[in-house]
Amino acid sequence: MALTTDDKPYRIQTPSGYRKYLCSGLYMPSVTTVLSATESEKSKAGLKTWQQNNPGALEAASKRGSAIHLGCENYLRGLDPNVPDEYAPFWNGIDQYLDWFDVIHWSERPLRPDWNHLRSDDKQVSYVWSTEHLFAGCPDLIGEIGGVKVIADFKTSNGPYQTTFPDRGDRLGFGGFRKFQKCAQQMSAYRYALNERTGYLCDVALVIVSTEETTQGIFIDGDQLALYESRFLKRAKQFHDLENDDTTEDSGQQGLQEQGESECS
Repeated sequence: MALTTDDKPYRIQTPSGYRKYLCSGLYMPSVTTVLSATESEKSKAGLKTWQQNNPGALEAASKRGSAIHLGCENYLRGLDPNVPDEYAPFWNGIDQYLDWFDVIHWSERPLRPDWNHLRSDDKQVSYVWSTEHLFAGCPDLIGEIGGVKVIADFKTSNGPYQTTFPDRGDRLGFGGFRKFQKCAQQMSAYRYALNERTGYLCDVALVIVSTEETTQGIFIDGDQLALYESRFLKRAKQFHDLENDDTTEDSGQQGLQEQGESECS
């Protein structure tokens, strides 16, 4: 017997490793799945080589990112962040950026009643989605700073993010630039889907990046977000075109691996 919509899980991992959400009766790929599956072959090969040369690093980064995300969520709710001592250097400095927010509308899930339709019926998952472009995802934080509507994301990283293209030969800088570009597209996608679902359009995005040495707060203005949005929507179309051709399954493990890496997903 076929499952009805009510019987289906609201979030799944496909055999190839894609994360998908049940939205409007359809399973839509997560934003990070779209971004990972549409990476260039050179980028995919580079990540694979890095993983081979750094066994266990991806899992460690995922565990670290989860701890910092939970710390942020606890802090925003007035609780003890309870960040394990081993990740304490990555926590130092994050609270100053969280304190900027005067109003919180979303912290991993909606905190305002008129957004409750963005929670699954079992209340276990929350996400925004686009029925026009068929993608979904869960923002970290949505709120207001001095009346400015802000969508924010928490990242942990071994090195700082970089908003400008690095000098030739600067491998660390290029890694930081690549991570920022991907994160900016991720934020623009969440912003687009939130606006489609609720009519709430964020003015800016804020990327909070923590390393062992420093914490960055990087704002992305509306004009920049519109540019990154255009890039992401092209990649969403590319993903669905490839999936219709049944060829994206080959890169599914890549998507699963990157989704687990807090620096990238």
